Amino acid sequence: VAVRVRPFNQREKGLDAVCCIAMAGPTTTINDVDGGTGEETFTFDYSFWSHDGFSVNDEGLLTPEDGNSPYADQKKIFDCLGVEVLNNAWTGYHCCLFAYGQTGAGKSYSMVGFGPNKGIIPTTCQDIFRRIGENHDPAKHFEVTIGMLEIYNEKIQDLLIHANQRTKVGSMRTNQVPVSACGAVCCCALSGWSGGSRVEAAGHLCAGPDQAGCQQLRGY
Repeated sequence: VAVRVRPFNQREKGLDAVCCIAMAGPTTTINDVDGGTGEETFTFDYSFWSHDGFSVNDEGLLTPEDGNSPYADQKKIFDCLGVEVLNNAWTGYHCCLFAYGQTGAGKSYSMVGFGPNKGIIPTTCQDIFRRIGENHDPAKHFEVTIGMLEIYNEKIQDLLIHANQRTKVGSMRTNQVPVSACGAVCCCALSGWSGGSRVEAAGHLCAGPDQAGCQQLRGY
């Protein structure tokens, strides 16, 4: 379990907001910034400080401003979380990385990224094809399949199909989706892409959010 604190957005800066979070190693502390003495401390596997301490280069890439900065950039997030998930998937395990938080918390930025600050999903995609390219065993065959769905207001949307071309699964509510004998939710009608190259895969990953018309999926 990992937590990450993002920089203030423009609205929060305009309100002269004060950061109530402090981090030290895996420990996160919530301070009472209203003058009280109360504080709550929690320990996770990772506590990522991304609130400040960064610099932005000419391409818009955010990196720690110096060697002493605690800033956790996108590469650090992937190295700590994404690599482990990908390694497990590479050895044949089903894996899931679940991003949770209120609207605007930074889930999409961590998972998808923005501009040159690539998140876990596109970096994982790139690493998958890098690993495939390093294989020299002619007996091994690799197939990459991509599916993308959105659950919003308890409705399932297949994001690899344009909104006006979706089958009835696009209007199906979550409580109408068939459940298998083992209790797993089955979205059998979802489309999928199977191929080819990292560029094609990246195109489909970008097309999904575009089909949804959802800015949030592209990061804040």
